[in-house]
Amino acid sequence: MARGEICVYVALDDSPESFVEQLESFGWPSKEFYDKGLLYIVDGYSYTTGRYVESPYSKKRVNVQKIDEFIYTIVSSVEELKLRESGLVIVDSLNDFFYFHDITKIVMLIKSIRAHISKSRGVISLQVLHTDTDELVVLEKNVEHLFDGVIYTRINEELRSIGIPLKELLVKKLRGVPTNPFWIPYAITSSGVRSVDMEKLASLIRSKMEEYMRLKQVESKG
Repeated sequence: MARGEICVYVALDDSPESFVEQLESFGWPSKEFYDKGLLYIVDGYSYTTGRYVESPYSKKRVNVQKIDEFIYTIVSSVEELKLRESGLVIVDSLNDFFYFHDITKIVMLIKSIRAHISKSRGVISLQVLHTDTDELVVLEKNVEHLFDGVIYTRINEELRSIGIPLKELLVKKLRGVPTNPFWIPYAITSSGVRSVDMEKLASLIRSKMEEYMRLKQVESKG
């Protein structure tokens, strides 16, 4: 969007308003992008309330229970915007589909977006899946081969235990480029997603560990 390209964001996990506010909290001018027509939000969240709620930030509404209609809405939106060799489509997230459809329907959805948007029009698509249960981890393994790239993200649990919520990503595969099996620390900043300064991280870890040891000593004396 900062380069003048259009982002089609399909909001399934949260309302369009919440998504816009979240981007604003990172220092990203999402309201300005929306007003310029660079942020195009499809509301797939409000159906969960039992009725469609009007949003000042949504262009269209969809219901994940109607998967054929969902595919048509996303593809037709990309066609109406005349996106080709630029822009981005984000489906956030696929989780709701697993609650209503079997794996064959999910595969059809993924393949349709890939064929009609990414392959035929050269528009990058990102489809998010939260693997917070063993069942979803298994499902993720079954659809992983359908994607040209797979990127995992997580919070480092060991560092979170000492009060450092470090975000990490791992590029498992990305067609056309070399990858490596390492978790890469990153941060979301006002200028975008950036790698973490490892020296500053090491210093922070030392500081947290020293604080932890002091607290343990106080507890033992008490």
